[in-house]
Amino acid sequence: MKKLQIHVGMRTLKTAIVVMLVLLVYHFVDRPASVPALAAVFALREDWDNTIQFAKIRLLSNSVGGFFSLLYFLIREFTHHNSWMPIVIIPVFVICTIVILNALNCSLGIVGGLAALLLIALTIPMDATIDYVFLRIVDTFIGVLFAIGVNYFGIPEQETN
Repeated sequence: MKKLQIHVGMRTLKTAIVVMLVLLVYHFVDRPASVPALAAVFALREDWDNTIQFAKIRLLSNSVGGFFSLLYFLIREFTHHNSWMPIVIIPVFVICTIVILNALNCSLGIVGGLAALLLIALTIPMDATIDYVFLRIVDTFIGVLFAIGVNYFGIPEQETN
């Protein structure tokens, strides 16, 4: 029987640190940390170059997903919160997000773009204003910036070997 080996590497520690920092900052601004924490985890990679490359992909994909979540909010308001609307509109926006990200040669960002779209669109409270959607989009960008910062100031992977 094979022995279970546990490895806690630098990327694991950086991921924990970036989540802790997001939780700490959002605790003091009294806002939910789920969106920026997820964005930070998605963006954080094993080294600086990969983090920057993936952060660019993440920012583009979040912009597309955020745009469609904003459009969803506007349609939802226009249709007076009809219960059928999300069942029809959200799948159409999933298709649009995938098609646009593929057209922009950003297929690596599809999951992130869909995560942004679905997380924002499906958590909009009924009494929310358009500010809610913009703040969620900004939260995603903040999470990516946290990941960049932690990877920039953290110990580079090659120095830990």
